[in-house]
Amino acid sequence: MKRKDFLRKMKDRRRGGTFEERQPEKRRKVDWRTLRVDLPGPDEEWPAAEPMPVGSLYRLPTGIRLEASSTCWVRGYRRYDVAGTARAEFQYRPADPDSEAPPGSVGLKAGESWEPGS
Repeated sequence: MKRKDFLRKMKDRRRGGTFEERQPEKRRKVDWRTLRVDLPGPDEEWPAAEPMPVGSLYRLPTGIRLEASSTCWVRGYRRYDVAGTARAEFQYRPADPDSEAPPGSVGLKAGESWEPGS
């Protein structure tokens, strides 16, 4: 007996021999997007604002600044070095205007700006 036949028989036995329709799983309640960027060095010129789905991102030698153009949540900022290059990472998610940010995240409304540690 092939393995897939055996597994099918075991599933049927557990279900009582009836067909059981499965509903798709939703593993995550909230879909966060992770953004990783290289930061400019202290002697380098600062790049212009980069457009994002939720606003504009400014890369600074000390970190990042996000200016929101729509309501969003931000969390999980981290700054680290890779082979002598400073990098930053954070997560963001577009949100409904009336929603409250989950614990551990910051809620931004359109026109507000966010810098880590502020």
